[in-house]
Amino acid sequence: MSRRKRKKLIFIIVILLTLSVICFTSVIYLNNRKDPNAFMNNNPSKDNPSSSDVDPVELSLRKETYFLERNLSRYLRYAKENPSKDMEEVVRCVNANIDSEFYTNVVDTNLDDGLLVLVNKYHKLASDYEPDLVKMDTKYSYDNKYMNAVAYEHLKDMIDAALLDGIKLYNISSYRSYQTQTDLYNRYVNKDGKEAADTYSARAGYSEHQTGLATDLNTADENKHFENSPEYAWLSKNAYKYGFIERYPKDKEYITGYIFEPWHYRYVGETVAKYIYDHQITFDEYYAYFIEK
Repeated sequence: MSRRKRKKLIFIIVILLTLSVICFTSVIYLNNRKDPNAFMNNNPSKDNPSSSDVDPVELSLRKETYFLERNLSRYLRYAKENPSKDMEEVVRCVNANIDSEFYTNVVDTNLDDGLLVLVNKYHKLASDYEPDLVKMDTKYSYDNKYMNAVAYEHLKDMIDAALLDGIKLYNISSYRSYQTQTDLYNRYVNKDGKEAADTYSARAGYSEHQTGLATDLNTADENKHFENSPEYAWLSKNAYKYGFIERYPKDKEYITGYIFEPWHYRYVGETVAKYIYDHQITFDEYYAYFIEK
């Protein structure tokens, strides 16, 4: 091939390559105008919906053991309103409904939950609710009281077991009717005022005692310092074995809504009681995650 023909061929090739580049560039430009994100899948950025751009607070919340998807918006709002609380506490509080004021957003207690019914400052029993009860023997109870039959059988087992260890336990308050609780609460209000009374006494309809599943053991007077007694030490280690939980434990007042009551125990069954004991959570939290869920 002559030198002149070679130059002509090279020139043609250069022109063709140039045209190819122009065409390819034009196609890319037009596609990007139609879909600006069309070629970004391999280059994630904050504007790319496929990237992991999730609120770090939400990420932290989702790592918590008792996280509930249905409560996400409430967690986020409560965390924002309470920046000093860590994510574990945020989840605990919201699950127990204390992102709302006590005695607000109240719902009826679900009686279908049987022995695991929840009665607290957000779950209320009707004024005419009366559980099935049995009369308690004076061997186990001060005066003639009444209690749920299943709870009573386990209470007797617990009291008998404690006696073998030299610990004397007895019930002083179990079932209370709606009217009895009304009278008791009003008496405390007249004595200490409503705000103070609400920290240690339930309003009528909001008391666990109306279920027949709760018991106050040995003393209901905090001035007796029951928490320092051998009886309380025994209960702290053994009550769960008989299906009872310490319902209003120390340092959980902000969740339960009540002051520490070392004498108040609630029957929930051995399996649930052991879980609550092992994980040191309240029944309010357990209910939200395992029952209401």
